[in-house]
Amino acid sequence: MYFLDEKEIREFEIIRLIGTEKKYWPISEISHILNYNLDAVYKALDDIALYLAKNAPGTQLIIKKGIGAYLKKNDDLPVDAIIEKYMTSSVAYLLLDSTFNYPHLRARQFYEQHFITKSTFYLKLKRLQKVLHKSHLGIQTNPLRITGPEIWVRECYYHLYWLVYKGRTWPFRSISREVLVYELDEFLRKVDVYVNAIEKEQLLYRLAVKYMRHAQKRYVEEMILQDCVPPQVTQFIRDYGESLINDVPAQHKDLEEKYLTIAISNLMYPKARDSTATGLIAWHRQQQTLPYTIAASFFEEFTKCYPDIIIEDNDHLWLDFINANFYGLSLPYLYIYQDVRAQADYFKTENPGLWMVLDKITMHLFDPKRLKHVSAPPIYFCYKYMVLILERFAMKKYEPRLQVALFTSQDNAILNKLKSQILRKLDLNIEISTQDIPKIVDLIISETTTVSGNSDCVFIWNFPPTQGDWVRLEERLKGIRDGKLGGMD
Repeated sequence: MYFLDEKEIREFEIIRLIGTEKKYWPISEISHILNYNLDAVYKALDDIALYLAKNAPGTQLIIKKGIGAYLKKNDDLPVDAIIEKYMTSSVAYLLLDSTFNYPHLRARQFYEQHFITKSTFYLKLKRLQKVLHKSHLGIQTNPLRITGPEIWVRECYYHLYWLVYKGRTWPFRSISREVLVYELDEFLRKVDVYVNAIEKEQLLYRLAVKYMRHAQKRYVEEMILQDCVPPQVTQFIRDYGESLINDVPAQHKDLEEKYLTIAISNLMYPKARDSTATGLIAWHRQQQTLPYTIAASFFEEFTKCYPDIIIEDNDHLWLDFINANFYGLSLPYLYIYQDVRAQADYFKTENPGLWMVLDKITMHLFDPKRLKHVSAPPIYFCYKYMVLILERFAMKKYEPRLQVALFTSQDNAILNKLKSQILRKLDLNIEISTQDIPKIVDLIISETTTVSGNSDCVFIWNFPPTQGDWVRLEERLKGIRDGKLGGMD
């Protein structure tokens, strides 16, 4: 939610939280989960209640002292719809949307049309300028316009609309979705590639942004790493995607074709046939492109850490890594990289050992003193590499192994059932002994206190185990695992 201010972000997060369950949320619980002080939460709830009363008919925020806050809404109204309306009513969103749709609109026209005072407008504008500056973009006021390299501007707009709508709504008022669907379907039919519903909608959003910029006579005039686009790819665009760039003047076609490789490669490259992938990899290897040499350096370090993993020269994984590198090097300043940490943490929690290895390698590879080329932050590459590796290899076996002894006063059938449940429920590298206590044991699990051993290594739970028992056990084992990782630093 990069374009919202602190107050709006706080209200957005509260709406999203209390919309997850139909219940009264204690104010202290909201404060604890979102890490806001109580006064800030109370103030935000009051403002949310006023906003909903004015802008969301049939929706009400009920606040009861000593009980909590409850978001009352119709069952058929998703919380996402409420959040979408909230975000699109912010001044910052309206500003960005206006720069996209009305390139001749001037500052005074904007704040008069939206009944905003001049001082409020320039206060919001100043904050938005700071946000865009982090992405190496700027914003003019007369007329209202985002400035910067064209491919960065387009990516800014794409992520704005996808972040807010995620395909639920078609936000491009002057562009026919039906026409774009037809053109995209024809392209996908020719190249014989299947994309799922979400991937297709993402491609449609990107194409809509591109067409709107073309209509405003905004074309790609510079592109980092344009020499890293294989001729097979540009020829592919010419052969099958001519309808996607037929509105481009001849002098701009070359770079517009290469821009499309950024716009569609994240979705199309992973689906490339092995024979196609082999040719693309060979071209990058022969040319020693920067995306390739970074991938080569990564695989060299990675296989030192995991010597039993073999990655052949023509392995499709090469193309996936080259593509991730190409994107992160071509678009180094995207604001979305600021949100990658939360996505990365989702994978890091289950694979901390792998994350530790990847973090060390990527911090070295993308050290500005070493790379001498501007790039996305290392965490972007660490996250992308981790996703690709986990999709390809079973990495759980490389995480620290936990030696567990399991005992029960029940019969063997129950013992075996408990063992299988532990292995199924807990996504950890666990070896379970049910016969005796190994010489080196990390944890002894039982529902009886009669088991022998170091009390610090004993975990007592109920039979049958409760949900709370499973939560406690997972936390205990993860704590042991993380302790072993700490000793590996």
